[in-house]
Amino acid sequence: MARPGLVRWCGRALAAGGLLTFLLNATLTPLMVAKAPLEQTAASTVFVFRQSLAILVAALLLLGTIGLYSAQSERAGVLGGIAFVIAVLGSALLLAWEWINVFLIRELALRAPAAVRTLETAKGLSMYDLGALIPITLFSIGWIVLEVSTLRAWEPGRRPAIAVIAGFFLIPILSAAFGVIWGGVAGNAVLGFGWFFQGRALAKERTGEGQS
Repeated sequence: MARPGLVRWCGRALAAGGLLTFLLNATLTPLMVAKAPLEQTAASTVFVFRQSLAILVAALLLLGTIGLYSAQSERAGVLGGIAFVIAVLGSALLLAWEWINVFLIRELALRAPAAVRTLETAKGLSMYDLGALIPITLFSIGWIVLEVSTLRAWEPGRRPAIAVIAGFFLIPILSAAFGVIWGGVAGNAVLGFGWFFQGRALAKERTGEGQS
């Protein structure tokens, strides 16, 4: 059983991560969605600021997985345990990837832009592509399954869980329908506010047992 204080603090982290997800994608991400080559984008001030905040978001969401699972662990069963492991691993790898973007890709863009151009334009599925694809895939699948577990095991988080699940699916759908900028903003708004309200529910928990 997790201590109530830990669950509440993880809830505050999740709420902050959700709010930052919305703000980040509504303000800074559109500035980066351009036709400029990656080496130019990565060398910009907007890139380093946006990706630095993305590191913070990933760290907050990582803490959020701990609180969310702790609140439902007594009822989550095997599905919840598996979902928690995948969500933690995905969140940690996403944090690592954002870290690489800030401290490696940006440095390469400033000092060796041709190297970044080579990575971006390489044909086929490269290790660089897998380095981004694996964290994003595990992060998405882990959070979706963890939210499915939440629907079953923790009543206060059910409505936000629906929003989080919907957000993951709406981002690609709305991006395809309305463009990467505004579709992405709308989809991330649903996702971010799902996390925000779920975090608020966690912050109000009195125990780590997921009481209704």
